[in-house]
Amino acid sequence: MKKARVTQKNIQFHDNIQIREIPRKESEPEILANDIDGQSSWDPNLINTDTFNTQPTQPKCIIIVMVVVGIILIAAIIGTIVGVTVADNSLTYNEACTVGSTQCISSQGLSCSNGFCSCSSPYSWNTATTSCTYLSYNQSCTASNQCDPSIDFTCTGTCTCSNSKVWNISTCVCPAGTFLNSSNLCQTAYTVNQSCTMGSNQCDSTKNLYCNNSRCQCDYTTKYWNINFQACKSRLNYTEMCVSDSDCLPTLICPTVPGVCNCSQFLPDLVCNCDNTKYYDSTTSQCVNRASYGGSCSVSANYTCLLTLYCNTGTCACPTGTTWVVANTACVASG
Repeated sequence: MKKARVTQKNIQFHDNIQIREIPRKESEPEILANDIDGQSSWDPNLINTDTFNTQPTQPKCIIIVMVVVGIILIAAIIGTIVGVTVADNSLTYNEACTVGSTQCISSQGLSCSNGFCSCSSPYSWNTATTSCTYLSYNQSCTASNQCDPSIDFTCTGTCTCSNSKVWNISTCVCPAGTFLNSSNLCQTAYTVNQSCTMGSNQCDSTKNLYCNNSRCQCDYTTKYWNINFQACKSRLNYTEMCVSDSDCLPTLICPTVPGVCNCSQFLPDLVCNCDNTKYYDSTTSQCVNRASYGGSCSVSANYTCLLTLYCNTGTCACPTGTTWVVANTACVASG
């Protein structure tokens, strides 16, 4: 059978699906029927329709696949670049990180376990030190192991002192009037004359007691035990009221008979004073020995001489009509 010569514009379809030749112009290209069979198809139900149903399905699929693969490759490259640009030990608290990486600053105690740099249990982020630490006093907690173990803390919603201790600026201590015993409990401190361990703080410091010779005592050089206050009080000075000699500063006494010493003034009983052989020296705040017959004395201050003597131009002497008797250590009437 002889092949028909057709062009792109001169093909017509009929009910009997037969092809007839239409004269073509000289300028139109010649197309063989075999070329049409490989590139076009037609619908036999269409009548007198100039239609070509081209089939570019395979090239389109290839293009789509190539685009998808390209997108995946680009995404992978971008992800790799992003991962590489995040240096190790460069991210701080709560910054996004790659799980299992070393991107978080390890010197701050941070690690990446949930996609963000965070502290490992039982540590918490400390904004003051910019690091993971234990919780301190009065900070919110859910378990005692979150609180600083070097301090005697317990968790009661916040980190607080345990074993009856109280917070003292930077640590937990036993409250005043108690001491920490061997069971790590606060115990009531000992009072005056109770037995104690030398060098310990078992004696009640609120009463100014300390352990001396294994007994709780006052520092008797400057203090005395006041029965009324049940505490060590500063020893009393000259002219201050007293109960016993130990209430007064050293060298002073607490006489129970008024007028035993006129040094430098007459004092009633139960007032810190000096012995009859001494007088009070305000410069040294203590009693000093009175001068004997012929000794130096303070002019116009007879109390600086022994009783019965007076200060005569800087020297202790007997009054007129008396004579110094050594055995009596006093001036006695002459003859």
